[in-house]
Amino acid sequence: MASKNTFIAIMIGILHIAVPAATANQPNIVIFLADDMGYGDLSSYGHPTQEWGPIDDLAREGLRFTSMYTASSLCSPSRAALLTGRLPVRIGMYGYQMNLTPLSPKGLPDEEITLAEALKDVGYSTGMVGKWHLGINGWIPMDGKYLPYRNGFDYVGTNLPYTNLWSCDESQSHVAKPQSFGCYLYRNATIIQQPFSHENLTRTLVEDAKTFIRQHQTHIEKPFFFYMSFAHVHVSLFSSKEFDGSSKRGMYGDNIREMSWGVGEVMSEIKRLGMDDNTLVLFSSDNGGHSELCNEGGDNGIFRGGKANYFEGGLRVPGIMRWPGHISPGIVSSTVISQMDLFPTLVTMVGGEVPIDRKIDGLNMLSHLPLNISSADDMETTPKPTELDIRPLFFYCNDNLFAVRYGAFKIHYQTMPVKSRLEYGQTDTCLEAGFPTQNYFNCLWCGSFCVEKHDPPLIYNVEADPGETYPLNPKLYGDLLADLSDVVNKHKAGLEPGDPIFSSFAPSSIPCCNPDNPGCSCNYP
Repeated sequence: MASKNTFIAIMIGILHIAVPAATANQPNIVIFLADDMGYGDLSSYGHPTQEWGPIDDLAREGLRFTSMYTASSLCSPSRAALLTGRLPVRIGMYGYQMNLTPLSPKGLPDEEITLAEALKDVGYSTGMVGKWHLGINGWIPMDGKYLPYRNGFDYVGTNLPYTNLWSCDESQSHVAKPQSFGCYLYRNATIIQQPFSHENLTRTLVEDAKTFIRQHQTHIEKPFFFYMSFAHVHVSLFSSKEFDGSSKRGMYGDNIREMSWGVGEVMSEIKRLGMDDNTLVLFSSDNGGHSELCNEGGDNGIFRGGKANYFEGGLRVPGIMRWPGHISPGIVSSTVISQMDLFPTLVTMVGGEVPIDRKIDGLNMLSHLPLNISSADDMETTPKPTELDIRPLFFYCNDNLFAVRYGAFKIHYQTMPVKSRLEYGQTDTCLEAGFPTQNYFNCLWCGSFCVEKHDPPLIYNVEADPGETYPLNPKLYGDLLADLSDVVNKHKAGLEPGDPIFSSFAPSSIPCCNPDNPGCSCNYP
């Protein structure tokens, strides 16, 4: 017995050595991510009728970015880029379907290193709830090959491995009844509802988040990273009874209010447990609002376009960062920042190693953020001010380069047609009071007939003309185009696209909680 106890003691000692203790420079990290929320949807970002809420409080108490970009204007590619710091085209997040579907036997590749995995390497506990949309099963039914628990998340609560589809609507506004295909609610790797019920969905995500946070309130022993990815405000829109009719803005505003309430509940728990000063919080959206959905789509403010196209409305999103004692309240920053920057910035800040065996497209922005911290001894990878001023952001539609943000300019090599809100309102797809009759896009496929190529490219000064209303005369910007041509050529020379993940299909990949039931429906407690 003595030898067995000695062995156990030795193993415990090894485990303690393997997991480094947290330091003062290792805050808890919480990322709140909205789905399809537009830049102009929040009161703190200028919406004239949306009610102020806890998300706006984060902006008032911290840092609000006015030039935060996603890597893509669609869900799966943008989420993959956020969690890996890499362009979707490098990962293989492109192909025929534009997004992962339940028919996809592929997902976020195993060889990719997620933010959760990188933070685990320096002692973090990791957890997530909500929308995933980075893959479900492989070629074998119900193997869960690409679910969050296989990508660095220790705790996975209630989650939507796919998304909140139009066909999941329970109100009978759009479909007669919710459909089983695509409408999955999981608890970690197990289906618990198919199709899922929206009733109490947000509250359930909130309670799961609180459970994780309570389990990790001893911050000094081990910090945590928590990823809370809301089902709001992707169609089908939903809100609990207490929020129905609560917004002057209508159903969409009700959705924003419920999501904001969820953020407030999680923040209240963090404060109650005395972890507020040790917690860095970020809020953003995976892409711009879906403009074609009339009043059930997001508001992209002054920006042109929205979800699925590559004007500013599809790519520029709200970005908020809060950390008491380290970020002064009420700061507004116009620094151009990509969500891909979060990976190298956060990993470096907490003393981790940014992978050097692959191209990381995000930049370590520590020296360019108004953070009062004494971390990050190695600042060599941080961009110099002059480099940051002309730092290019490349925007791909599948494996086609559509646009580049370069300094004050946005250059479009290819564009999709977009309509104004007035034009949407005058179509037969928007009924009285802006009610959409179908879930649609003006143009979705990157290489289709609706895509227009531009030679010379369109040039906009998005600092002077953020709405991309007035294209500049390319004859007057020859030097800019020549410089950018060199930048693009260098970028493409070093680009190795991954295999197209969205082009594989397998019926065996479709989740089914009850194969003996032809409708594949279930509701497990």
